[in-house]
Amino acid sequence: MDKPANPDLPVRALGQLLDAIPDALIQLDGAGLITYWSQGAARMLGWSVAQATGQSFAGLILGDAAGGTPPWVGRRELAVSHQSGDRLTVEITMFALEGSIDAGWGALIRDITHEAASREALRRLHEHHQAVIEHVNDGMIVVKDGRVAYANPLAAEIAGTTLDDLMEAGYLHRIHPDDRELLLDRQRRRLAGESVPSRYELRLQLGDGTVRWIGLSVAVVPWDGGSATLTFFADISQRKSLEKALRDTLEERETVLENSLVGIAFLTQEGSLRWSNQAMKRIFGLMEGTPLPSGWSAFFETPQAFESVLRDITRCLEEGRAFQGDLQMRRLDGTLFWLTASGTPVSLTDRTQGSVWAAMDITERKALEAALAQSYSEREAIFNSALVGISFNVERRLQWVNDKYTEMTGYTREELVGQSTRLFYEDDATYAAQGRDTWDILKREGVYFGERRLLRRNGDVLWVQLAGRCVTHRNPEAGVIWTLLDITERHLAEARIREALDRQKELNDLRSRFVAMTSHEFRTPLAAILSAAELLRDYSERMSASERAEILENIGAGVKRMAGMLDRALVIGQGEAGMLEFRPQPVDLAALCGAIADEARKLPSAGRCRLVTRFDAPQALVTIDSKLLRHILENLLANAVKYSPGGGEIAFSASHSAGKWVFEIEDQGIGIPEEEIPHLFDSFHRASNVGDIQGTGLGLAIVKKAVDLHGGSITVHSRTGGPTRFVVTL
Repeated sequence: MDKPANPDLPVRALGQLLDAIPDALIQLDGAGLITYWSQGAARMLGWSVAQATGQSFAGLILGDAAGGTPPWVGRRELAVSHQSGDRLTVEITMFALEGSIDAGWGALIRDITHEAASREALRRLHEHHQAVIEHVNDGMIVVKDGRVAYANPLAAEIAGTTLDDLMEAGYLHRIHPDDRELLLDRQRRRLAGESVPSRYELRLQLGDGTVRWIGLSVAVVPWDGGSATLTFFADISQRKSLEKALRDTLEERETVLENSLVGIAFLTQEGSLRWSNQAMKRIFGLMEGTPLPSGWSAFFETPQAFESVLRDITRCLEEGRAFQGDLQMRRLDGTLFWLTASGTPVSLTDRTQGSVWAAMDITERKALEAALAQSYSEREAIFNSALVGISFNVERRLQWVNDKYTEMTGYTREELVGQSTRLFYEDDATYAAQGRDTWDILKREGVYFGERRLLRRNGDVLWVQLAGRCVTHRNPEAGVIWTLLDITERHLAEARIREALDRQKELNDLRSRFVAMTSHEFRTPLAAILSAAELLRDYSERMSASERAEILENIGAGVKRMAGMLDRALVIGQGEAGMLEFRPQPVDLAALCGAIADEARKLPSAGRCRLVTRFDAPQALVTIDSKLLRHILENLLANAVKYSPGGGEIAFSASHSAGKWVFEIEDQGIGIPEEEIPHLFDSFHRASNVGDIQGTGLGLAIVKKAVDLHGGSITVHSRTGGPTRFVVTL
């Protein structure tokens, strides 16, 4: 008999079979506790059979992300926890056992972590591609079977419509009628596999009639199991407008260059002619059909001239500089002519681009320049032979001078040309005032005549007879031609004559005032002397001795007064004649000043005044002219006493400061009118407020001359009715 089959074998085989499954197989009781945990579950989720059995399925695996507490019926995709803490994405399928919920549940778990990651990456890639397509700078459209299969928003914007309208109306809706056949033809041929241009341009016609140019790039791509055309396009209307403007500009430039009077040419780096306008051909005699010479040397007078110019041109172009010069050249027919030419590199960084040249025929100008140079030489010879200085000035600046002008002023021609005439004047104010007057006369009359005091280069005075004439009638701005005649000697002679006449007039005035003074000042004492003499003659025997002595004393006083006046007149005369001598000698200055002060206290009217002295004399002896100093101090003190009829204090001081002696005399008398102070030291001048106070008007004149001989100075501070202070510095 056969042995009975082992009843545990099917169960063990089933367990082995379940453990071999890579997915996790789990059994739960009605309370959700794990009752079976396959080896696939242990491998997938990390917990062993012992660790998992009896655990809550929700707590062990699902956690808070369970999305509901099992059991449930059906398939769910969840994130679950691995025993290590990692998160897995799984697909859980739950089902009831034996058709009853109370019997428990089964769960089949499949690890889809890598699949989920791939799906997420694919989703993100799709989003990225969509974002790129939506934001690409070009419009993009896919056409399949004659309809728009896809278009991005920019495509609709460029076409001047909405995305929905574009999808509905079709891609031909905005194509310009004149360009539709071209588009359709190329699309058919491209889909048929023919070789057609993938890039070209056409026009769109917008809803308002505006024409917009677009540039297309087309390719055949697979789409939904078939072939479609993928087109990228951009708005190139602005570029088209610029291209048109450039074409117009180039046409205008071509017209200008061809009709220019200036010859223009482009040369290669090797010197070959790339292009030239008609003017350049006429200049060199290059007629239509005339073959060019083998080299440019044929256009120069000699090979040596060509080599010299070529070196200069090469050096300039290699340094990135323009060449410019006047050249004597030869036309094809052999005639010589003058040319002014300038050449510039087309590019400062790429010399292979050659150079551009401009040229003009200046043969006539050169002939005129030669004639002008000859005329100029003749004019220079004539003008430089003139006996008067000649200049041409524009805006009061010297443009040209002749030789006599430089001789008169002491400047060279190089120092004068371009300079302002200001250099001939002592100060700006004189220059501005005389220039303004001269300018007004020139604008009014067109010519000017006058005398002017100028300065030579060495500072000497130059008197000139000045004559100017406008180059353009009454328009000094255009330039003025001036002639200068040196009248310095004549002017000096006239000045000497005027000075002699003024001196003679001054002497006549002085003589008249002297006669008037002497006739007045001498008459009074002479009358007193005569009266006294008559008294002595007729009544002397009746007079007592004291009376006779008094009369004789009066006679002596009158004689002394007249002698003093004569002495003063003599001093003035010596001063005017330059015969007043300056003889400094060592003097005891303090003693001299004290003696002069004591004499002043004895003057007839000194009794009403109080003379206060202060002498600061650090030196025992001072080298000074005591006679002249007496003239100064005696006259000033006498005036202080005489013109202080009301009395008051008279201050007399002498001090030494910074190597100079300073004498001050101040009174409280009648004062001096301020307007008469400038004439105070004139001979015979007396202030208008002296009244009947006697005086000759010579005292202060003597003081001034004595001070001048010492090389000193005297100042006066006074006003009518106020104190008067004289300060003498020697």
